Amino acid sequence: MNTKQLILENTLKLMIEKQDSLISIREISASSGIAIGGIYHYFSNKEEIYKEITERYYINYYKINIDELRKIKGNAKEKLHDVMAEIFKQKETGIKIETIDDEIDYRIILAILTANGFAHENFQDLCQILLNELKELFTEIINEGQKNREIRQDLPTEDLVESLIIMYMGIEYKWELYLIDDMISTFEDNFNLQWEKIRFRE
Repeated sequence: MNTKQLILENTLKLMIEKQDSLISIREISASSGIAIGGIYHYFSNKEEIYKEITERYYINYYKINIDELRKIKGNAKEKLHDVMAEIFKQKETGIKIETIDDEIDYRIILAILTANGFAHENFQDLCQILLNELKELFTEIINEGQKNREIRQDLPTEDLVESLIIMYMGIEYKWELYLIDDMISTFEDNFNLQWEKIRFRE
């Protein structure tokens, strides 16, 4: 691990320990074993450290690799299931932090960084872009499923996509607010019910 990464991870560890997003340079130095001057070699001020931590562990958390999800194979039901399951799996795992050996609930990190994340200049735009990309992917799968008589054709594609998005966002929202223990099992419980609503009808 390089020195810059060590500074970032130690700062994040301190944030988790203190349940606070504000950490002093002196605390970072003591925790990382890096002299204050050494920290300033990589970062011009605390705000720069906070910004990079926010981008790395909060903004990047919400990004989805749509191109990888498009590689998932199967019929319409399998694709919809596996795409959403993969997203939930990645979200529960979070972004790896090498210097933390103990398993940590990533929601703690999200809670600590939420204020910084919402204030980030690109966060709202990023959320809209990701939502649009996910809608496009669901639309592709549904259109193909309708063509193959796997998904019902008596409802507008937009309505079917919207129902999937609502389920996806609802599960993620509940998980982040500690209302459910894990997203995967909640998703599995809901997916078959959702599929029954959108599957092809003779």
